Amino acid sequence: MIDIKCMDSSAWLAYYFAGSIEAKEVVEGEFTLITSILSLFEIKKRLLTLHKNPQELLDFIKQRSGLIVPNMEIVEKAAVLAIEKKLAAMDALLYTTSVLHDAEFITGDNDFRGLERVRIIS
Repeated sequence: MIDIKCMDSSAWLAYYFAGSIEAKEVVEGEFTLITSILSLFEIKKRLLTLHKNPQELLDFIKQRSGLIVPNMEIVEKAAVLAIEKKLAAMDALLYTTSVLHDAEFITGDNDFRGLERVRIIS
């Protein structure tokens, strides 16, 4: 069985900025990583807001992680999960990416607390 981890933007940023031990274990571990391209948007926006060049981190993510483009299956399931789990639109799309790829969702965002197969890192 392949152990797949779906990285949220907050998890990548925790790895990049804080050197989070938990994020480092996942990113540098023997796991298959996937990342929604929507997380790349969030990461780039955050780094640009902080007046930091996002390219190094974005290039690393593209090299280390498989990128997932939201398709109709993700969009339709996310609409249902947004209502059921009381998630914002972007959060629902990201979480659904994880669910449909049978991956553990790695995040630093407490909005996902209590959801199945979610690991909240510090």
